[in-house]
Amino acid sequence: MILVFDSCVWVSAIHFGGAPLEALDFATGQFQIALCQPILDEVHAALCGKFHWRATAIDEALAEYSIETTMVRITGIVHGLCRDPKDDMIIECAWTAGADAIVTGDKDLLALGSYQGIRILTPRQFLDDFATASGA
Repeated sequence: MILVFDSCVWVSAIHFGGAPLEALDFATGQFQIALCQPILDEVHAALCGKFHWRATAIDEALAEYSIETTMVRITGIVHGLCRDPKDDMIIECAWTAGADAIVTGDKDLLALGSYQGIRILTPRQFLDDFATASGA
């Protein structure tokens, strides 16, 4: 199974913990995680700008997930799909990677529900659906 965690989930997981961190930690080692450079750029921008993290600290925090992560290249082919145009990159990343699900807290993405068979779930929904099914 391939998953895409959007930038808000990465930021929340790394900075705050809670369900986003639980979801990311549960997925690591069990599923393939797909990322694209624009998601990483948003994570860096949010953690550096809003929370004053150093770039090296962000890279260290992300490094523990790198074994299970596949980088995909997006080209901007998906546009106009989401209410917020910045969210189109999340859909494109998932579509390009052949993802089964997107894990997000973004209301604009969640409003879609799914896209071409790619489920769009909150971190809690992901944990409820997959951690419960695996007996974790």
